[in-house]
Amino acid sequence: MNEERTMVLEMLAAGKITIEQANQLIEVLGEPSLSTAEQWAGQRQREERGTPHLEPLEPVEPLGHRRRTNFTFDQMIELSEHEVDPSYLRSLRDAGLTDLTVDEIIELSEHEVDPSYFAKLREAGLHDLSVDQIIELSEHEVDPSYLIKLREAGISDLTVDQLVELSEHDIKPGYLIKVRQAGLTDLDFDAIVELSEHEIKPSYISRLREAGLYNLSVEEVIELNEHDIKPSYVKALHDAGMEDLTVDQLIELSEREVDPSYLKALQGGAN
Repeated sequence: MNEERTMVLEMLAAGKITIEQANQLIEVLGEPSLSTAEQWAGQRQREERGTPHLEPLEPVEPLGHRRRTNFTFDQMIELSEHEVDPSYLRSLRDAGLTDLTVDEIIELSEHEVDPSYFAKLREAGLHDLSVDQIIELSEHEVDPSYLIKLREAGISDLTVDQLVELSEHDIKPGYLIKVRQAGLTDLDFDAIVELSEHEIKPSYISRLREAGLYNLSVEEVIELNEHDIKPSYVKALHDAGMEDLTVDQLIELSEREVDPSYLKALQGGAN
């Protein structure tokens, strides 16, 4: 008989737990339930000591006899007090999560994180997440299939907070790919989110830069796009010698349909 089972029997004999509670702790261990002889022995010793009747705990689903969990007695009590169902422990093991602490198990159980969610996250390549990060992804309903698509796109350097934000804003992995293909490595994450929400194509930004507009803010890019300012128009203005125009001036020239060749001719006439 192993030490943990012996401790449970001693607690039963001392009247500290009921037969039902003893079986619950035994089940947490992954051990067979108490035999009839063990139950009678515990009951007889309790009666001899005049131990008052204890209310039984709600029955729980046994873990089965496949593997030991190696919980200490105090840990078993703690799991029981936090109403961690033994079937939940089994599901964690089935998902490959055998290295969790008791506190982590309790936290996951209290946040109702489905163990199958772990397996899907690991399939997505996220092997080194903390329990808090897993809870955050679960609470924000970040679909592991979305993370898999990001990985397949070669995007694997994002933080958990960024993954949550991408998912909540429904930013497609393809958009991030186009941002990188356009060479827009200087854009921070918040800028990418804002540009995506305004449906700004990364190629539009790269063409504006090719036309000579290198230091635009996100708000300026959005404004130019909303006013349908073509990068080719900006380039034509630059070729006409109008290189120091503000965004507002570019918009005004475009809306008034001022032809860049006219401005070039004016510049030539002035000389």
